[in-house]
Amino acid sequence: MPPGLGAPGYARRVVLYDNPVSSNALKVRFLVAELGIANTRREVPLSRPRPDWYLALNPVGGVPAIDDDGFVLAESNTILRYLADREGRTDLYPAEPAARARVDEFMDRWSATFRPAFYRVEAPTFGMGGAAVDPDAARAAAGEIVATLRLLETLVAGATVLGTLTIADFAVTPVLFRSGRLPLDLAPFPRLTQLRESLTARPSFAAADPVR
Repeated sequence: MPPGLGAPGYARRVVLYDNPVSSNALKVRFLVAELGIANTRREVPLSRPRPDWYLALNPVGGVPAIDDDGFVLAESNTILRYLADREGRTDLYPAEPAARARVDEFMDRWSATFRPAFYRVEAPTFGMGGAAVDPDAARAAAGEIVATLRLLETLVAGATVLGTLTIADFAVTPVLFRSGRLPLDLAPFPRLTQLRESLTARPSFAAADPVR
């Protein structure tokens, strides 16, 4: 491990392989901006197949990935965990096992259950993943995920996911931000609405260059 890794103020520049419209890349840019990590961005096209130069770096091809002085890491939630640890930010990713497990639990639930629900509406809204743009299908999907949103509402605190800012908040913010462009009414879900408004208002989110 290089000297100083994890020390506050550690200033080694990170190369971020991302794409402006990727929500997974945005969550990493959001945390990078919050932490003040020096970085260089290199854009990866989202078309398949990915370029050979990127597959040589990240064989799975997902976006984003980072290169931290030769240490290459992919998978956006793993990158969030790594960067918080790298900077010694136990406020964002606790060192105490039970508190850390709560953050991991929510992030796993988000990836397995709640992110796919939002994607069901995003795909026909934006024509993602090979889907055609279909407003009627998007509205139908929005109605079908109401029960899932109701469950999510019970799991979040409000201004933050768990009652204090953690990397779980950085994981969910890009999708909540994008939800404003979906045929999805969050008004019946005051905690989700508060969560979206409070997190997207952070200066570090604006600094992450979110694409509307």
